[in-house]
Amino acid sequence: MEDAKLKFDGREITIDRDVTTIGRISENIVSFPDDSNVSRYHAEIERRGGDHWLIDLKSSNGTTVNDKVVGSEVRLEPGDKIVLGGSSELQFMVGGAASGDPLESGPMDVPGMSRAQSEVGSLGYEAQSGVEYAVQGAARNAICGSVGSGLSSAATPVASTSSSPTILIAGAVAGLAVVCVVAAGAFYMTRGSTCVARASIVKPEAGDTINAPVEIEVKMENTDCVQKAVFTIDGQEVASAEAPSFAVTLDPKDLPELADGVDHALQIVLIDGTGEKIPQSGAVMLAFETRAVTKPPPTPGVTVAKTQPGKQTGRGQPSLVQINDMSQRLVKQFSGSFIYNISNKQFLQEVQKRTAEYAQDGYSQRAAAFRDTINVAFVREQNIDAPFGFILAMSRSKFIPTKQGDDEGLWRMTSAFANESKYNGQCGTETLSDQSQNCAARSAALYMKAIIFGVFDGDLVYSAVAFGKSPQDAGVWKATLPQNRADVWNAVRTPAEREQLIRFFAAGIVSENPQAFGLTKDRPLSELYRVTM
Repeated sequence: MEDAKLKFDGREITIDRDVTTIGRISENIVSFPDDSNVSRYHAEIERRGGDHWLIDLKSSNGTTVNDKVVGSEVRLEPGDKIVLGGSSELQFMVGGAASGDPLESGPMDVPGMSRAQSEVGSLGYEAQSGVEYAVQGAARNAICGSVGSGLSSAATPVASTSSSPTILIAGAVAGLAVVCVVAAGAFYMTRGSTCVARASIVKPEAGDTINAPVEIEVKMENTDCVQKAVFTIDGQEVASAEAPSFAVTLDPKDLPELADGVDHALQIVLIDGTGEKIPQSGAVMLAFETRAVTKPPPTPGVTVAKTQPGKQTGRGQPSLVQINDMSQRLVKQFSGSFIYNISNKQFLQEVQKRTAEYAQDGYSQRAAAFRDTINVAFVREQNIDAPFGFILAMSRSKFIPTKQGDDEGLWRMTSAFANESKYNGQCGTETLSDQSQNCAARSAALYMKAIIFGVFDGDLVYSAVAFGKSPQDAGVWKATLPQNRADVWNAVRTPAEREQLIRFFAAGIVSENPQAFGLTKDRPLSELYRVTM
């Protein structure tokens, strides 16, 4: 099968993975950091067998293929023209050339050039400058070497009439000589900085919400050749600082347009003494909040009615920025080095809507009755992070163990499922519906241990999403996910699994932040995360 490729901005990349993400920020495999019309996560190309499908990820400004709007997805054909947001263009190719594109190798086809360009396209931005320098040098040598030979031949006098083609050839060769000189000058003028300085942003940290001025702290190496540092957010410059301190303060009040509930990429670019840019890899994803969130004072003469147990209060309505901040803090409770991008606006909106289902009085009192049962089964016996058992129970039953159909206990398992895999092997005569919930807790903990450590290598978020699948089925489902699963919302695309993802986060942020949702009598679940027996 011939390789599929994308051609854009004068370069090519090979589509060598199941999902190729496209968008504005650098986390994407193909990024357009300078095009504000392109959404942060705009589209992706999914490989299905021998076909490639373009999927629009509900982008703000849409996607077209051959000038036709993409509703949700479309199968790509060689030569298709893809336009993102009406401005950034790509071409889909298979093999050496796209259909109907006779000038695939560009205006000047130098041997070995197209392959080198393709290899450059597959590299990161930092690595490209050095490789492009070598490619340009190879092109210059190839062209000028040929021109030099031509000049030697053309210099030999040949008897001819005024119409002799030799004169024309000599003129052409002389013209090429001029081009060669210009190309050589351009080559040496554009070969990039020789400065090897490196910088990384230490503070603020990824996932932080910026609601007050914060000083950007940078770790620098080999900065003797650096004149200043430029800081960008989503590719747009927001501040700069001169050497040697490079001190910059980021004030969210200066960036009110970024308080939109989603993450934005803060990056640093170094400038050397000659004015050349030295781009640095990596971005720190931040959310911004420019509003002071305060509790409104009571209206004189108005008595607030007491809510009935189990009724939604309706008093807490966190913004998307707050939902994002609470979600970031939720995943930080889990161990492991897993990185989750959970700032997708659609995902946050779905979580925000679902929190109404969990924002009901009395959950913490119900959870407290099973405190030791959950801690012993999940933490002491199976070595699973303490928050997980509680949040999972909240998402599935709100700590109400009443049997519903075939589903039993706090985690809504079926006896048939527990019996089949012997997850209830330690229950003795107890059942999943027993009031103590000892059997339900031990069965759920043993089952989740098989999923967490046997399938997802300690990843608690994806394990929660896979709840209800056997370990074998969970392994099959895992194989359908992209290799890089950091972008959770776009990795989990099937409705049933997305539903469990939304519920897990909605339950988790409500149960850990009851006051934000108007639950004045409830306490955070984290107060129960320890064994007292």
